[in-house]
Amino acid sequence: MQILRNFFTPIVSKHKKQNFKEQKLLSLKKVSFFLLFNENFILFLTSMLLACYKPSGISSFDVVKIIRTHFQNKVGHSGTLDPMASGLMILGIGKGTKELTSLIGLDKSYETTINFSLLTDTRDASFWEKEERFEVIESQDTGTAFFLKKEGKLIPAPSLDQISQLLDSILFQEEKEVLLPLPTFSAKKQNGKRLYKDARKGTAEIQEKPMKIYAYEILDYQFPLLKLRLEVGSGTYIRSIGYWLGQQLGLGGALIQLERTSTGKFQLSDIGTQNSAKGNIKGQERTIYYKEIARDTI
Repeated sequence: MQILRNFFTPIVSKHKKQNFKEQKLLSLKKVSFFLLFNENFILFLTSMLLACYKPSGISSFDVVKIIRTHFQNKVGHSGTLDPMASGLMILGIGKGTKELTSLIGLDKSYETTINFSLLTDTRDASFWEKEERFEVIESQDTGTAFFLKKEGKLIPAPSLDQISQLLDSILFQEEKEVLLPLPTFSAKKQNGKRLYKDARKGTAEIQEKPMKIYAYEILDYQFPLLKLRLEVGSGTYIRSIGYWLGQQLGLGGALIQLERTSTGKFQLSDIGTQNSAKGNIKGQERTIYYKEIARDTI
């Protein structure tokens, strides 16, 4: 208390010739400096991890931008989501950005819908240049069987058993992984450049990468749409899995919906709607819901 009293008391002994206004101005300057110093000091000490809900239709950088403006501090992330995708993103605020590297390798869970009658260059519905749709034909004989017309051929709709056998073929392997091509339209770096930059020029080289699937659940199947819940290893592209399934079945395979539901122990459902940040993205107001993460949660 004595320190604060001394701080706010005008230094009259050293400025006897100053009038009252000058003394008051000096005190105000000291107060302003005190408040500014403490605000910056608080920002410097800030160390937070946030779980955020990214809505579909905006980029991961848009989420970072909104949160950075909201907290007026530096922001980093532990992994991106495609613009079409929604779901959980983990962000670090202030000194919390230094903790993000330990979260990058965590397993993740997703819910996705694959359209077997669609094929695109991006492996999802947000195609860049190429999109191919195949006609779905219902059998006139049974009224229940479906076919996909592809390149003049009628391909019967796969059964749930066929789809399960394909996914099981990965799970039954000791490493629970399969070598799949990376989507060329991705933020993955190759020779120091993002793949999507070369893909837009038509010069991207297709790379293969081991991808892990630990568990799956078929949530719904109404041909040509298959809805899955997947638990996968870090660095696994759900777009690659959807495309691979379609290729194995002789069909198309593009995601029309994707949501990340967990990262490590933290669940998307834990975020709630109590805390939010708003920002303008391309002329439209967007809301990002978030929740601070306790360090022992992930």
